[in-house]
Amino acid sequence: MTGKAAEKNLRYRAAGLAAFVLLAALGFTLPRHTSNASGLASPEPQRRVVTATRPVAQRAANRRPRTDYRKFNHASSKHREQACDACHKFPSPNWKEARPTGDAAFPDVVQQPQHASCLNCHREQFFARERPAPAICSVCHTESTPRRQPRHPFPNPLETFNQTARARDFISDFRIFFPHDKHVEIVSALRPAHEREAGASFVNVSFARNGNRAQQKETPKQGEKPQEAKPNETSCAVCHQTYAPQGETEEEYATKPPPDLGEAFWLKKGAFKTTPNHASCFNCHSQETGVLPAPNNCAACHRLAPAPPTRPRTDFDPKVAAAMNVSDPVILRKWRRRTSGTFRHEWIMHADLSCNACHNVTAMNTLDEATKKVPILSCGGAGAGCHVTPTTAADAGALNLALEERKAKPGFQCTKCHLTLGREPVPKSHLEAVEMIKQTGGS
Repeated sequence: MTGKAAEKNLRYRAAGLAAFVLLAALGFTLPRHTSNASGLASPEPQRRVVTATRPVAQRAANRRPRTDYRKFNHASSKHREQACDACHKFPSPNWKEARPTGDAAFPDVVQQPQHASCLNCHREQFFARERPAPAICSVCHTESTPRRQPRHPFPNPLETFNQTARARDFISDFRIFFPHDKHVEIVSALRPAHEREAGASFVNVSFARNGNRAQQKETPKQGEKPQEAKPNETSCAVCHQTYAPQGETEEEYATKPPPDLGEAFWLKKGAFKTTPNHASCFNCHSQETGVLPAPNNCAACHRLAPAPPTRPRTDFDPKVAAAMNVSDPVILRKWRRRTSGTFRHEWIMHADLSCNACHNVTAMNTLDEATKKVPILSCGGAGAGCHVTPTTAADAGALNLALEERKAKPGFQCTKCHLTLGREPVPKSHLEAVEMIKQTGGS
């Protein structure tokens, strides 16, 4: 085929294709024009059917939250079903290394659970292809490599744990159940063996006046009848002593205050009391004594804490603690549960009081924060007129003066006892206490 013939053939093909396109276009448009001409309504144009979808926000709300396996939660439904010894074997294999000598040497749970405790339920998470290590490993390990698997410090023994940085922000999933009413009679009756043999009377210590030494009852002279003490007066100090007291030193603050502090608040020493731990409890509760609950019955004392929305509000302000450079984990733990941020046990007037002057020990339920709160009438001083008085004169109690200030200035903040709670409306209990003191005349 010559070049001219090929060119002519190509023109024929192009013309045919153009005619086909034109006919196709007429085929689509002609029915519409025909129907319009005959007076009929044009058919509805075809529309693509779109499936209705839920809004993005609704889909996100209905989506199950993804489990963060970096954080262990004892309160999760699966974990609550497990017995304590399903993970925490008693005693831990290394308890002799953790509690090597003296009174501290006793079988105990002192380390994170072994891998076998977790693998039955979390095999998928253990072998997840996550780098540098599966997320679940960070629950127990600070590192997780073939050559290094150091663990986070375990919160027992508490004395060792408190020396670590992790202790500062540690908040346990548990609260301790301790029936005070069953212990005050027993503890107050305890006496050293040499005094029992000699027939001498032993009275346990009470609050320390200066924090560095116990103020004991005066020993009766020969022929005098010993002064009878109530059990909860003589037993409290067996387990609770003043923590980090000022004692005879001149330094009264927990950390160094600024030179221009003036009357502003700064945490002082001797504000808190100690709390017993296994080293105290296992003196009586052990395999040797047979006193129940036994040490391996963890759930007898360790109970899951209530969920955050149900936990009572406290007077702790983390910004205040940070500004004061308070890093002692014992202080931080106790301060977080206080409803009075400024109360100090070691203050001379408080130290002279017996514990039951403020605390109803036998009615105290350590799982119920309401029973541990000190009633506002206790601050009235049982007729002594400490902080609640029948009068509003210049020598009136701190609560009376604060209420007068609040009446004059609605924005007044009560700082005598509180840090953050002092900005809130005056509780009904405070108003009722002032009215009751007025009616009784402080008696």
